Amino acid sequence: MMHPIDVRIDDEAGAGYITYSNGEVAETVEVWEEGTVAADVDSSGNILGIEVLGFDEEILSRARAYANENDLVFPARLGPQA
Repeated sequence: MMHPIDVRIDDEAGAGYITYSNGEVAETVEVWEEGTVAADVDSSGNILGIEVLGFDEEILSRARAYANENDLVFPARLGPQA
C-alpha cells in the first residue's frame, strides 16, 4: 500500500488533494459523480493524486474505496481544518 506524500486542504473551496507520487499529469480521470472525486494519472497510468471536492461522507467513502482498490492509503481524516 502506497502512503500519501502530501495532503492539502482548501477550506474555502471545500476541497482536498492527496498526493501519492510526483510526476507529470497526463490525464485527470473522473472517479465519481461529475468530478467530485478525480484522480491525476501519469502517462503510464500510475495514480499521482486524488482530488476530493466536498467532504460529505458519501464523497469521502467513494474516494476511500477508489484508493483502496488501487493499493493506496487514504487519510484517516480529510475535511475542513479546525
